[in-house]
Amino acid sequence: MLTNTELIEEIRKYRLADLSDGMDAIGLVDKGVMNEQMRPLRPGIEFYGFAYPIKLWPKREAVKACTTIEEWREELGKGCHDIYNWIDDVDKENGKDQVIVIDMDGVRGGVWGSEIAMNVALRGMVGAVIDGGCRDSFEVNQQSSPVFSTKRTFTHSYGRVEKGEYVKTINCAGVTVNAGDIICADDDGVLVIPRNRVEEVLKFAKVQLEDDIKTRSSHYDELGFESDETLERLK
Repeated sequence: MLTNTELIEEIRKYRLADLSDGMDAIGLVDKGVMNEQMRPLRPGIEFYGFAYPIKLWPKREAVKACTTIEEWREELGKGCHDIYNWIDDVDKENGKDQVIVIDMDGVRGGVWGSEIAMNVALRGMVGAVIDGGCRDSFEVNQQSSPVFSTKRTFTHSYGRVEKGEYVKTINCAGVTVNAGDIICADDDGVLVIPRNRVEEVLKFAKVQLEDDIKTRSSHYDELGFESDETLERLK
């Protein structure tokens, strides 16, 4: 059995197309496939890691109307502490090779943005998958922060969601995600592979990618294309 480090190093060689074919091969057809609303913030984002599930609940109480800057700062501070309290449990040791996966019931609030993206990067996390909103899109892209979300927005998460917490199991974009499952993301979308089935999936994914590289290499030669990194994934 592969160690976690070996597993992530191996799975990063494959496209989601190969991994999905591997899922099909072991009978998990259309399992772990997040719905089409889950999209990368820009083209070219690709990451793989272990799921770190976070649950947020739609705001239930009325939002306080503030009359002074000091009052607003206090309310916003309390709200953000409630939403992001889980982040203090993540450090470079347990954040390594982890993907934040957030279930917020599709609420539009921008729980992700330029500051939180850098904050989790400093803790070793490789990406974020959010069934909800990402804001500060220009800045997030300037930072090359790896984010997938179902919504882009300018709204804050304050006043819209509450009680952020780490949980063992969530539902994100139509898929049940358990802590430690393998989250795979590229331009085609997001795939969740159960941790206890991933080595089976890799066995079939390897054959798919080997065949694809062999066939496309032949086509490259016939068409006069220069070789590129897509033909080097298994090296």
